[in-house]
Amino acid sequence: MNNTSAPAKAAKPPKVRKPRKSRLRARENLWGYVFTAPWVLGFCFFFAYPIVYSLILAFGRITDLTNFSTQFVGFENFINAFTRDEQFLPLLGQSLGDMLIKTPVVVVFSLFIAILLNRNIKGRGLFRVFFFLPVLLGTGIVLSTINGSLGNDSAQLAQEAAQQAATGTDMQGYSSSVGLTVMLLGPDLALILEDILTVVTDVLWMSGIQIVIFLGALQTIPSSYYEAAYCDGASEWEKFWKITLPLTMPNILLNTVYTMIDYLSSTDNEVVTYIRDTGLTGGNVTFGSAMGWVYFLTSGIIILIVFLILKRFTFYGDE
Repeated sequence: MNNTSAPAKAAKPPKVRKPRKSRLRARENLWGYVFTAPWVLGFCFFFAYPIVYSLILAFGRITDLTNFSTQFVGFENFINAFTRDEQFLPLLGQSLGDMLIKTPVVVVFSLFIAILLNRNIKGRGLFRVFFFLPVLLGTGIVLSTINGSLGNDSAQLAQEAAQQAATGTDMQGYSSSVGLTVMLLGPDLALILEDILTVVTDVLWMSGIQIVIFLGALQTIPSSYYEAAYCDGASEWEKFWKITLPLTMPNILLNTVYTMIDYLSSTDNEVVTYIRDTGLTGGNVTFGSAMGWVYFLTSGIIILIVFLILKRFTFYGDE
């Protein structure tokens, strides 16, 4: 008699348990959330919420100042900004025009200074500090104080002195430098000189960050490119157009967009000041919000157009 045993049942494979997150990984994630929480909360309460609320105010009218309740009025505030307000559109056009003029000047000036500072010259570090110093001084209350106490007063003083000189009245009490300038150059040339000095000062104050960005870009260009061009007999002008300019185009694009945003959001921008005074000082918050959104959308469209145009001429090293 054959002793045959029934085939043993196949043993079930042991269950593979998914590894749990280690305590170290969980602790790292926890500290990551802790350190990012202040930024997230700040973004929500001080950036996202004001933007959304300003959009709500732009389409409404305040009916109760006590509870700050609003009534939906559609595009009435936007229509009034274009049709009834006599100062907003001229200030908007002036601001955008100045931005389109000053931006290429600042970018070209910054690239030129960066090329000079990238050379091996004596006192290079001192010159770098000199051009970057306005960035440190031109922040917050410092720039507002300088613009308020020096820029506006000097411009008004020059205009008044020019009027006094034109009418032949007494100029006693005016600054000797302003009065002497008006007497030597005449009122018209004095005002033109004052405008030129203002533009030069603005360019110097606005070009610090851009110079640093261009310096970083120039120092990343391999020296072998210039050595090969030198061996081929290329001039400095040809090196600039064939090597420096193409390889710095991404930074030119970055500095152009940065300069436009920096100027449009500046505290001494006249249209920004007018919107702020209308909404806060004047008490017309809804109308000020509507003008702010018009300014934001118009500026954003122009910046987008400039970005797309420059993007077509931008060359990246990995392409």
